[in-house]
Amino acid sequence: MDDVPAARPVADRSATLQTATWCPEHIRRIDPATAPRVPRVLPQAVHRLGPDMDAWDAWPVQRITGESAVLGGAELWMTLAAPVAEDPNQRHQRARIHLIRPRPDGGWRDLGPALPDGFSPGVCEWSGCAVWRPDSAKPCNGRVELHFTAAGRRGRPFTTEQRLFVTSARLEGEGDAIRLTDWTAPKETVPALADWRQPAQGVDPAPGRIHHLRDPALFLDPADGREYLVYAASEAGPQALDQGAIGWAVRERSGNWRDLGPLLRAPGLNHELERPHLLRTDGGYYLFWCTQQRMFAAGGPAGPTGLYGMFAPHLTGPWALLNGSGLVAGNPSDAPAQTYAWWVTGALEVYGFADVLPSAPEGHRARIFAGGLAPPFRITLDGATSRMA
Repeated sequence: MDDVPAARPVADRSATLQTATWCPEHIRRIDPATAPRVPRVLPQAVHRLGPDMDAWDAWPVQRITGESAVLGGAELWMTLAAPVAEDPNQRHQRARIHLIRPRPDGGWRDLGPALPDGFSPGVCEWSGCAVWRPDSAKPCNGRVELHFTAAGRRGRPFTTEQRLFVTSARLEGEGDAIRLTDWTAPKETVPALADWRQPAQGVDPAPGRIHHLRDPALFLDPADGREYLVYAASEAGPQALDQGAIGWAVRERSGNWRDLGPLLRAPGLNHELERPHLLRTDGGYYLFWCTQQRMFAAGGPAGPTGLYGMFAPHLTGPWALLNGSGLVAGNPSDAPAQTYAWWVTGALEVYGFADVLPSAPEGHRARIFAGGLAPPFRITLDGATSRMA
């Protein structure tokens, strides 16, 4: 299938930038018999924050260069969390960003909400990323910069409207006493409206399908010294469904963000490309995202719920789907929803959360929603090829 387009020039911005297109032909290349699989997760291996708290999307506090930052004596992470509810889907309307730290036994310590109560511009907080920016004069001092999604509007009934914000805080304390204080006022980053995107204003095109403007992830390109944000988006067009995309923006000298349009689009293939993030290795650039099997277009080829990615020798492209299909690792066929929302660290460790575990005993809540972080797994990268380590 050498005629499958890997990327096309974008006419409305610099000719050096390219938008990759994820096609049905790519998905048809997946061989279920040989496709890489996410390791099986057993209920006893799920790391919950506590019996009364569900957790899902998680990300590390990183240095701008991509390495995990050691702060207060250990790594610091963030995760979405909410009190346990009878209907796990209600967690999205109650989500808060929590600080967490790894425990020596492989579990996680919940340090509580990262942002003060009533601070977010939204009803709740959805996924993003965090970067440690040390003080140039005193590297031990600095601030944690948080990019996050505000869902809905504070003080109003919940809707799926999404806006992207940035704020930063000072770090205080060590170990389990670490806290983030002195938060700056949240500032909107990528404009909510753009000609190329469907607006994510809470008007959903179908049950279980929403438009997207969320999951911002920051990246510094050492080639030009500029900072970029990638984010989940919905491309504008005549069809409301199956127009998933990943947008990107560049930080200008003024500090404002300029939207660059789509970095990846999946017209007619998939409705939702979530948690995108960029990673650079010695070999080049990688964009990772995740999607669920049910988000592939009805009547077309569908990949597994899994982690997907693409590779380019330069940030400007040309981009190629990893392994010819984009699939990095999918859930096992007999546990199709066991884990989700993966984040690939600079050390190529892959973290996701445990979702629905058919291996759990009858009547166990993990058969509905496990609500904790799954054990990480590792991958290796070699150009446009990835492998399970």
